[in-house]
Amino acid sequence: MLFVVLQIICGFLIFSLNPYQQATFSKLALGITASINKLSSNVYSYLDLKNQNSWLQDQISEQFRESYPQSFIYLNDTFHIKDTAKRPLFDAIPAQVVFNTAFKVNNVFIINKGSNHGIKKNMGVISSQGVAGIILSSNENYSTAMSLLNTNMKIIPYINGQEYYTEILWDNTKINSLKINRINKLERVKIGDVVSTGNSSLLFPKGIPIGHVSKITNKPKSQFFELEVKTATNFRNLEYVFVIFNNEYSNLKKLLSND
Repeated sequence: MLFVVLQIICGFLIFSLNPYQQATFSKLALGITASINKLSSNVYSYLDLKNQNSWLQDQISEQFRESYPQSFIYLNDTFHIKDTAKRPLFDAIPAQVVFNTAFKVNNVFIINKGSNHGIKKNMGVISSQGVAGIILSSNENYSTAMSLLNTNMKIIPYINGQEYYTEILWDNTKINSLKINRINKLERVKIGDVVSTGNSSLLFPKGIPIGHVSKITNKPKSQFFELEVKTATNFRNLEYVFVIFNNEYSNLKKLLSND
């Protein structure tokens, strides 16, 4: 036992007092730690992807079946939403977030799917909880998306069966928190009400959650409320998303431009 103790003390002195041995040991230790962390991360990502996909399927199926009669068909890694005429309206492709910011003024995230997978600019992105962002650009294998936590991101809110033609905005004050201004005080809005996408968006199907009302500020000498909305998506822990695209986007865009 004394021999073992002395060996440990000698080893400690060698690696602590000699820079070369110390650097060699540190490099070896970091290499082993990195390998273990990589293996752990891969295992966790694989297991969590299954949970995320299951949760996403349950959430979207429940949301749309309550909103209007549509069916879901999952083919490989793509699902289709069909209307009563059996015509596909929306498709969605799953992707993994490889880079994400949540503490900047204009936050973005990058996903591991691009033009080779059919992803283009101006496609909506959702997480398993709700709206996540909009595609800004794509190369062959990766795409950059504007996060919901971005001052340039603007969505018309849908609350209690009614669209409010004022925008829901990120003002860079609280993470995972948005603001809605100019809601008339005569409107029946209360804390806990779900805020979702409505009919005015071509990028997202109606009924995708944006968040819920977490605070109502009664502005003095004004006829409007200011609402604070807690985002449905947790942007601090954004790992898996689905890119949503409207198959009739070009045709609808042409009709709107003609108007």
